Amino acid sequence: MLLLGWLLVLPLTAAVDPEHAKNLTVYHVNPHAAGAIPLNMDTGNAAGDVFFDLFEVMMAPLACQHQSHEGHGCTNPEATGKDLVVNKLVLEVDDRFSDYAKCNIGVNGTDQRGHKCKTGTYCCFCDDPKHYGRTVPCQKTLGKENLVDHFGGGSHHWGKCRPWEPKYMCYLRAVFSKLNTTSVTALWYSSLASGYCGAPGADPDRCTWRVVSVDKIVSRECHARTFGNAVQATRPESACLDACGSQKTNTSSPCWTDCFYQAAVGPDAGTPGGAVKGLPLATLTDAWVKPFLPEAQGGCPALPEMRPWFEAAEVEEEE
Repeated sequence: MLLLGWLLVLPLTAAVDPEHAKNLTVYHVNPHAAGAIPLNMDTGNAAGDVFFDLFEVMMAPLACQHQSHEGHGCTNPEATGKDLVVNKLVLEVDDRFSDYAKCNIGVNGTDQRGHKCKTGTYCCFCDDPKHYGRTVPCQKTLGKENLVDHFGGGSHHWGKCRPWEPKYMCYLRAVFSKLNTTSVTALWYSSLASGYCGAPGADPDRCTWRVVSVDKIVSRECHARTFGNAVQATRPESACLDACGSQKTNTSSPCWTDCFYQAAVGPDAGTPGGAVKGLPLATLTDAWVKPFLPEAQGGCPALPEMRPWFEAAEVEEEE
């Protein structure tokens, strides 16, 4: 069901504290039917979403063909689901950020991370920084995580590719290494229902984020094709894609995906000990935002905004 212009008719009864308000441009991938409003969803700045895309979404065709691969991405509706879109929007947020919350869509009654979550809804949990494996109540302010601090600097378990690991794992490790060789700030955010200023009856003294605008929604298929073509065009030779035959333009094929990663992180990055080269994170980010340009400039067609998942869930419960 379409709900055009719904933001314009919401009563503006609550707003972010003006002394701490700032605007952020964020992006996120989700099923179109879930809507663009990131309530209980994780988002990122452009570089942050590039990292998520390279690590989980773009990699799926190559990684999920391995029966031994049990990564979250292969069953994550936001990575491999049907009718996916990529959203670009502007949030006004309280800049007193809290710790990042892990938010996921419910599948078979869980968030696929061991926590209960109604199927088709979004749920969040926050790790206890002092006790690994424990959770703590999430705060109301926008969660924020700097990916270089969290994954870079060699502090994370993603190091060099091991001799027995398959190609896709080598590519994943190469993606992580990009964080150690860049001055680009890659950020993830989490926006919880408890702080949403647009909720009915939201406390104007306690709400911490609201949607300023939904700038553009594009299909995941068009985004992957536009982003992928921009990255693969940086390689002067076309031998890799030509070898894919009928799958040369199929962004869901393992062969196309392999060629994409050769261009993004280097032709030898898929082998143990292979050099990580390819494109700087800044260049990858420039290519990643290209789908949001006007169509006349090579961008993707804009899709309509859908009723947000939480409003649809309320209607379903009433019925």
